[in-house]
Amino acid sequence: MKAIHLVSFFLICYMSTTAQHMGMVRKNYISTYYDTLLNINIDVLDSSTIRLGSVNTTTGLVTNVGPEYNAAISLAGATINPYANQYYISDGYHFLTFDMGSGNIIANPNIAGPFQTAAFQNFRFNASDTIIYGLVPNNFYSTVYDSITMTSYQVLDSSHIRFASLNPVTGQYSLIGNVILNNMYTLAGNSIDPHQMVYYYSAVDTFVGVDLYTGNIFSQPAIQLPADTYFENFTYSCADTAIYGLARKNYYSTYYDSLLQMTMTVFDSATSRLSKIDPNTGVVTFISPTSIGFGGTLNGSSFIDPVTMTYYFSTGADIVGVSLQTGLITSSVAKTFQAGAMYYDMMRSTQNCYGALKVRQNNPSSLPSDLNTQAFSVNIKPNPATDYVTFQSTSPITHIEIRNLNGQVVMRSNDTNIDISNLNTGVYVAKVYTRNGNVSTSKLVKQ
Repeated sequence: MKAIHLVSFFLICYMSTTAQHMGMVRKNYISTYYDTLLNINIDVLDSSTIRLGSVNTTTGLVTNVGPEYNAAISLAGATINPYANQYYISDGYHFLTFDMGSGNIIANPNIAGPFQTAAFQNFRFNASDTIIYGLVPNNFYSTVYDSITMTSYQVLDSSHIRFASLNPVTGQYSLIGNVILNNMYTLAGNSIDPHQMVYYYSAVDTFVGVDLYTGNIFSQPAIQLPADTYFENFTYSCADTAIYGLARKNYYSTYYDSLLQMTMTVFDSATSRLSKIDPNTGVVTFISPTSIGFGGTLNGSSFIDPVTMTYYFSTGADIVGVSLQTGLITSSVAKTFQAGAMYYDMMRSTQNCYGALKVRQNNPSSLPSDLNTQAFSVNIKPNPATDYVTFQSTSPITHIEIRNLNGQVVMRSNDTNIDISNLNTGVYVAKVYTRNGNVSTSKLVKQ
């Protein structure tokens, strides 16, 4: 186990120097016509194009990669295979594969499978088994006869959600297990824990975990948040094995409508705080001490830089970085575009979880017993530090490695109280190994 995680760590360190943050660049083309009734010129959306793009989180510059395509995209899913250097997204009927080097679409097969649907949604690439997992809605229709038009038409009667994997070369999805999942899910995000082999999604007020091996429900606690607060834009962090997202709280004003003679409630404003969720209990813990703004766009999505321990999200106009440790904004830059582009959607990163390996193998038992009762976490005190640091964990620690940002081990200890006074001033990565196979990676600052 030690050797496996060591290799994984070096791969992650390597990727940190070559990380790519990719997404879809959209450009709208506008036609103008003169309205003789209003006596004004009116702009009308004529068409849109898409192309692959990358974003620089320091400058905000969105760089076009490859050619434009006259195609639409579905905002119900996007993911990256960092090993093949490929970005995947759906147009609703086809599964598009972009080469991240050239920006060319190298495959666009029809999405097909056991059901009469071309929908494969909310999908995510799993770095530990290189498979793409997602949700397939199976819709059921009723036939209604309209006596006025004397025609029959179909009406959606109900829908079941099934769990599946997909082959991006053929577009064929394969159902996993026989479980019918919650018949509703939100676009608040999705994530995969590649170590425990669990896929997570939000079903409005429930946080659902699905076993990648069997398709069975792994966990489904109610999301524990105050009223009018929502957990969204979430993603899994391989750096510390936690799921981070934004907790958005809506505020409303009430006023009396004299015409309707009733009191009306109107959305007033919203605040957001970086938070993390315990997938076993649904408890959401605020990390940001105060609001970090209105929040992020769901189509903009989010990703994590495991080296700097930063959560990035898009507000629409800006790319914002937030510290996973303090919850404070570390950067905020306006997005700028090339060649008249206007939007940057569904951003993903190659960096997080690169080289991740399975810890939980395929067996009927759920999580290890100590993970059933508490979330895994590690605290370092003090941090920053000048001499001694103490590591505290919810699971028994076997050993600790401290590495520089080049991935070199500068200190190794079986003790949880470590003297770092001989280390040079700077930023280090502390790797904590526990008895049950969990691994935590945290930033350690030596003053």
